[in-house]
Amino acid sequence: MSSLTRMIESVALCGGVVAGISYYENRQIRLEEYRIASGCLPEVFDQTKLVFLSDLHNRCFGTDQEELMKIIDVIGPDMILVGGDMVVGKPGMTTQTAYHLLSQLAKKYSVVAADGNHEYRMKIYTDTYGKQYEEYVAALRACKVSYLSNQTIKICKKGSSIWITGLSIEREYYRRGSKTEMDPDYLNRTIGKKERGRFHILLAHNPLYFPEYAEWGADLILSGHNHGGWIRLPVFGGLVSPQMRFFPDYDAGLYRQGESQMIISRGLGTHTFPIRVNNYPEISVITLRKLRT
Repeated sequence: MSSLTRMIESVALCGGVVAGISYYENRQIRLEEYRIASGCLPEVFDQTKLVFLSDLHNRCFGTDQEELMKIIDVIGPDMILVGGDMVVGKPGMTTQTAYHLLSQLAKKYSVVAADGNHEYRMKIYTDTYGKQYEEYVAALRACKVSYLSNQTIKICKKGSSIWITGLSIEREYYRRGSKTEMDPDYLNRTIGKKERGRFHILLAHNPLYFPEYAEWGADLILSGHNHGGWIRLPVFGGLVSPQMRFFPDYDAGLYRQGESQMIISRGLGTHTFPIRVNNYPEISVITLRKLRT
């Protein structure tokens, strides 16, 4: 047997192993639990339980998403936050999978959703997608989903409030390769200034700009986009981001900078390359805590 033949067989074997692992892992949801403490959080929101979903990419977990729904019902969240890329932004792809899940959730829970780069793609390329984005968002809002595209809502409870903003950054900030620098005033121009003393959640799909989000003043940033780095290696973490950045600084889990905290979901689905190794689909369960001095 020639060395070339042995090499081809080895590559094929490795590819088969990765494919088998990915097939299994793509169907196994894991819960990741986080506790986020902040002195800005009003007392009445102490112990509020959030579920964060991201990057479904039209993935189905059981008939009519029944597996996903059952898990969320067991959690029993006070609110569900959605970080974008629930659809696949490619010509001919449906939005009905994401719509069905979010509309069903909205019958039981308060749901707040924001754009990812795939929704943003549908929004700006109207020559390709027509009114698909507009119709998708309108249908969700008709089902009482609070869909935020560079918009903010106030959540009130017993006279106190927290704020949630859905950030939709422009396509240049998703460019592959090097990071596009963000103008220091970009976030203020796009979503307005963050008022001091308010507990503010920022749904920001791309975690690459965590320092900018922290500088803006977000108390909690919820991101996805990086799919956990596709293949997660011990010690090193995620291998590569969708922007083709190897060993990205922010791949999955909890990060802190000053008073800001960011949670990055590994996401629920995949697109183009359905690869997951040591990288199970994730539902993030977040408990908000009042930090008492």
